[in-house]
Amino acid sequence: MANLKKPLVASISILAVVAGAFYGALLLMREDPEQAKATQKAVRKEFRAAPMDEMAKRLRRLTDERSVSVKAQKSFPFVSVCYGPKIPYDSIGLLAEEAFLKLTGDTKSKKADTDRRTRELIEFSKHLIGTGKLSESEKNSLCERRLDGYFLIGDYDGAVNLLEGEGIAGRSEGWCRSTAAKLRAHKAMEAGQNSEAIGQLLVFIDYMLSSEMEDFEDSDPANGVIYSREWVAAKNYMRCKALSEAAGDAKGASEFEAKAKPLYKAALHKAEEDNVSLEELKKEMKSYGL
Repeated sequence: MANLKKPLVASISILAVVAGAFYGALLLMREDPEQAKATQKAVRKEFRAAPMDEMAKRLRRLTDERSVSVKAQKSFPFVSVCYGPKIPYDSIGLLAEEAFLKLTGDTKSKKADTDRRTRELIEFSKHLIGTGKLSESEKNSLCERRLDGYFLIGDYDGAVNLLEGEGIAGRSEGWCRSTAAKLRAHKAMEAGQNSEAIGQLLVFIDYMLSSEMEDFEDSDPANGVIYSREWVAAKNYMRCKALSEAAGDAKGASEFEAKAKPLYKAALHKAEEDNVSLEELKKEMKSYGL
């Protein structure tokens, strides 16, 4: 019996040494928070310097490539081994959002190139969201950038399918329904379907003037103009006026203008302390002869 114990004790001792050495190696491999920050900074710098044609490919590579990292934790065994992308999924999502904004502001490329790049980003975003690894806030934010992307390339059906299919978490049913109506209106306008466009715009206007949108403000990052809900509603009533005129409906056109006027007046009051917005608003009203 004593003879059997000796090999067993020796084996346990060897295993303990090996386990201790392995654990010690893990402790040495622990990722330094500063090192992690430096890695993210380097990845962001490299991504921002890359050609626009490579944005979606680079994002896909960042998402799908795997590496092993060791992170410290407060409780035993004090380290955790992670197998995942070089930078956090949310950081990849933020880079995708940056890419969408970069394409939105790109005035030098041909439209065909911008549309192709945007479609690639939309497909990548669906892939990243599909991993289930994004935080809820980043998932919602990236979904909204996808929506902007569909609008940018004029894929109104894709945008409506997103709104009515997946939906945008954090956005109300009314918001999704009214946004889908606005997109359908744009599609109808492009097809010359004036009556359909007016009907969809009125759905959007009704929601804009509902109690849910009482505190609505929308800022244009390109020029700093802030749009109140009254301004947005008035602008869309004037679109309805133009569509009515095009259809030969003078009475309808007059009625839509009458609805727009008090809203413009309210918008002027809200913008009176914002010179940039006020100037743009007055310019718009002058273009309509108001």
